[in-house]
Amino acid sequence: MYSRIIDARLELEKTEEFTRMANESTVFKERFALVDKPSDYYTIVAFLDLFEYVFRLNEIQMMDEMVWKRWKVLIETIMTIPKFRIIWTKTKESHPDKKFRDFIDSLFIQK
Repeated sequence: MYSRIIDARLELEKTEEFTRMANESTVFKERFALVDKPSDYYTIVAFLDLFEYVFRLNEIQMMDEMVWKRWKVLIETIMTIPKFRIIWTKTKESHPDKKFRDFIDSLFIQK
């Protein structure tokens, strides 16, 4: 269900109408300036939200350990992308789970 919510959000955000309205926001303008185009920002944020959801599933033991290990490697790999790191740094406080924030931040130390 959560993946459908993320998909719906991403589809709405990628519309011309939303991007035009978002450009009226100083917050969005600042964040769009960090990437090549608004759709890059939307995609990165959707990934970060998905990572948080998968992290939570693991935390509450709703995910098989082997599946989590695969996701963890994927998260570690994707977080080596500079734009992901930049957007994370700017938006991480919007993620309420401190354990998740600490997990992602720990990847910066490792790489």
